[in-house]
Amino acid sequence: MTTDAFLSGLPFWYKLASAILLGAIWGSFVAALCSRWPNGESIIKGRSRCDHCGTELVAADLIPIFSFAWLRGKCRYCAHPIGASALYIEIAAASIGVISVLALDGYQALAAAVFGWLLLPLAVLDYQRLWLPNRLVLALAFTGTLVGPLLTPEIGWMDRVAGGLFGYLALEGVRQAFKTLRKKEGMGGGDPKLFGALGIWMGWQTLPFSLLLSCIIGFAFILTSVMTNKTRSAQLPFGSFLCIAAFALCFWG
Repeated sequence: MTTDAFLSGLPFWYKLASAILLGAIWGSFVAALCSRWPNGESIIKGRSRCDHCGTELVAADLIPIFSFAWLRGKCRYCAHPIGASALYIEIAAASIGVISVLALDGYQALAAAVFGWLLLPLAVLDYQRLWLPNRLVLALAFTGTLVGPLLTPEIGWMDRVAGGLFGYLALEGVRQAFKTLRKKEGMGGGDPKLFGALGIWMGWQTLPFSLLLSCIIGFAFILTSVMTNKTRSAQLPFGSFLCIAAFALCFWG
């Protein structure tokens, strides 16, 4: 029996429960990373603390999703409301696992989940900070060379290489042209690198659809912001839109 056949033969409830558990745990890590890393804090060292009273949190306070619901969104020690950002990230990570298991099977489901989980911190950091860290983009690109063939086995290596080069050069060309013509930055330097990493995962064939879908998502984001009067800076988290579009195309592509 092949490994892929073994994965496909596992009970559905087991695969679903594993996807939720692993996703929630990864989401908890991503939430800590997105909270600490931009402030120069260590992700590995130091215990988690309440942002209000500074009390160190015990293991029971850090169970993904469950602890927030059990404590009703408040610190156990000072009863100060806890921000729901970490909860949303944990739910998003668990949902990525669930969607992958429901839509795909075997290695492909696992690869889609890994792809979505690696995209999650990039999407969150770009949305919150307009920042796409080079180390995370590089990790996405490197993992694409190993796991990408499991997600899109029909895409050959030359197509992946072409996707990486074309993805980066296409958006970098647009960025430099805008900068030259308008004398100001119109796109962050991380977006072309992210687009190239997506090309490694999914080949050059998917890149035009990723770009189109990300633009549609961006337009919907702007429209929703205007309708709800939730305006933000003129800079948009285009990297976040690219991440959402790329994950969606795992199932539509």
